[in-house]
Amino acid sequence: NHVNNICSMWGNFHFKTFDGDFYQFPGMCEYNLVSDCQSLICQFSVHVKRTEHSTGPNISRVLVTINDITVEITANQVMVNGENKLLPVHVAGILVEENTIYIRLHSKMGITVMWNREDAVMVELDSKFSNHTCGLCGDFNGAPLYNEFIQSEVGYIEFGNKHKVPNPMVDCKNPSEEDDEQNLEDQSEKHRTDCEDLLKDADWFSCIKILNPEPYIKACMNDMCLYQPEDTDNSTLCATLSEYSRQCSHAGGTPPTWRRADFCAVACSYNMVHSESGCPCMDTCLHKDTNTLCEQHNIDGCFCPPGTVFDEISNMGCIPVEECQCKHDRVYSTGEVLHKHNEECTCQHGTWTCTKKICPGICTIYGSGHYKTFDQQRFGFRGECSYIAAQVPPDKYFYFLCTFTVPMRHTTCYHSDTTAFSIILFYYYK
Repeated sequence: NHVNNICSMWGNFHFKTFDGDFYQFPGMCEYNLVSDCQSLICQFSVHVKRTEHSTGPNISRVLVTINDITVEITANQVMVNGENKLLPVHVAGILVEENTIYIRLHSKMGITVMWNREDAVMVELDSKFSNHTCGLCGDFNGAPLYNEFIQSEVGYIEFGNKHKVPNPMVDCKNPSEEDDEQNLEDQSEKHRTDCEDLLKDADWFSCIKILNPEPYIKACMNDMCLYQPEDTDNSTLCATLSEYSRQCSHAGGTPPTWRRADFCAVACSYNMVHSESGCPCMDTCLHKDTNTLCEQHNIDGCFCPPGTVFDEISNMGCIPVEECQCKHDRVYSTGEVLHKHNEECTCQHGTWTCTKKICPGICTIYGSGHYKTFDQQRFGFRGECSYIAAQVPPDKYFYFLCTFTVPMRHTTCYHSDTTAFSIILFYYYK
């Protein structure tokens, strides 16, 4: 359970701070979601920008700065220090990658940012940053409400406006601080029963026992209160149910399969299936142990059905592992053989099985001091002493059956430019 290290924003302007505060802030400008505010030099910051969408407010940009590296993420592009990059990208201890749902940035510094390319952003921080942050995510001091709202005597909208990122090139107005938050809460109370029916259903038992659903029920009530007729796909309500499901998984629970074909359905590509809690490290034909070695938390997304892996070689979706091919200089089917240097490799269901071949090594000495080495290099050398032509150290093993030493003597023949050889071979078995 690491939900206390997570701050998130989702759907209809909902926020959850590191300390467990839930609030709504309808700002449409660029805001500081979280940044390091206690160090002499700011180590990191995460800024977000919302844009109005036909189904509600969506996030159009996430800007992450870690030391001197700036990563700008939009739904279709990732730029690192102003240069467009293809994913995955590794730079200065930062990894940016994507899966079927999320774009994920992880830094060895201890910060992870995930965005579903639509309405939801989640930031997870290492505990070493406790009491070091500021922004819409709060100060991460473990004390809900106190510093952010009670001691500061500010409302949610005033709190949010304080974290607007100044930009003289953009004319963006803050939401009014005169909005009646209490009136909205009173109006939404009539939707409590409907939301409790959704989030207190017996199917959610695994989540309810470890993660209080009440803040999400209130978020659901606000969503239904602000429901727009054009929201025919229940997108804002689905966003809150999705967030509770995500956080349940992070808390160590097992969220139910609550989506239906006509309610909050998620379409998956290929023959993948959607799951509320699956391993984000997907096994593939080329990397069959990715899932086993994965150190990431379970997330929602599209996954291969059990017993299958993703075929990234032929890009054919999920297939049984027995149907996997191999890849080297080309694609090899099961049973095909690759001859490589001193190895013979056979493709077996996407895995190479290799055996060493004992190949003869030939060194040639000929003519008037001419040599051709085991590596087929030629050179000339003339001398009249004894020389070692070849030798294998006794403590080495090079797939030879024996070690041997060849002393060699050059002698110059009378009235001739030809070299004669006197070769003695010594060997013994190991």
